[in-house]
Amino acid sequence: MSILTVSIIIIINFILQPTIVSYFKIFDIVPNTSLIIVVIIAISNGKFTGAISGLIVGLLNDIIFSVPVGINPFIYFFVGYLVGMTENKLSRESILLPIIMTILSTLGYHLLYYLFTFFLGYEISIGHIMRNIVIFETVYNTLLSVVLSKLLSRFIKTPSIRFGKK
Repeated sequence: MSILTVSIIIIINFILQPTIVSYFKIFDIVPNTSLIIVVIIAISNGKFTGAISGLIVGLLNDIIFSVPVGINPFIYFFVGYLVGMTENKLSRESILLPIIMTILSTLGYHLLYYLFTFFLGYEISIGHIMRNIVIFETVYNTLLSVVLSKLLSRFIKTPSIRFGKK
């Protein structure tokens, strides 16, 4: 995937997340398409591109939407790097890879986010958040990751191995 393609995907997501995606609430939960996009980019392009795209997505989200600036870029960078480490180890064509990585990334994102905010002095109830937000968002993100990975597979060229005559 080229830098231009990654940039366009990030910009489109940045425009759609607060405008259109916010209308698709289920149980007052909005999917985190930014996290899903970082996971898909990291799976297809590796740890370097995943980490850089995570950093950019996190910065954009923090500048526009978040009060404590710096938490999201760190978490998205970390998620992009760790998911990108699977680039040569797992089959990118499998639909299970984005599903599993989205589940782990969503859980890891919330765990790290609420850990940072706790240490910054914000009052949080981790039990309430896990029961009422994280579980539903994880399911929502996972279902959406299947759709987005199929949609973005048109723009992402994964190398394939062909057997047979030349």
